[in-house]
Amino acid sequence: MRRLRRLPRFKRGPRVPTLVVGIAIALFAAFIMGGGIYDVVDKPPAIIPGPKGWMAIYPMMSEQTLNESLLAMVFYFLSFLGLYLSHQASRVSYDRRRAATYFLLGIGLVLLSVSGCYYLYFLKRSIRF
Repeated sequence: MRRLRRLPRFKRGPRVPTLVVGIAIALFAAFIMGGGIYDVVDKPPAIIPGPKGWMAIYPMMSEQTLNESLLAMVFYFLSFLGLYLSHQASRVSYDRRRAATYFLLGIGLVLLSVSGCYYLYFLKRSIRF
């Protein structure tokens, strides 16, 4: 019977913590969903002149200002953070106080994010030129 040769072991490179990878993925997703590619390609203005002064929200649905895009990105990242904190609440279930704090903080961040995105949408729909 023939013996199998042992394959050589490869050295592993530096390990990246999973929290850093998760934050990087959440930031990238928030960048994409918030219109980051549109910001890079089109270079929209931060504020635009309106009938009563300067506006930070573009009134048409097909375009957006830089400020509006950055605010949307912040709201999307807060929703990811809230979902992560809610998930962490299930991992520390042995400490009821910490689990309840994580869960309530996570739900609060998700609600803040959803209400902020809805408010941006409401502002965008209500502005008329």
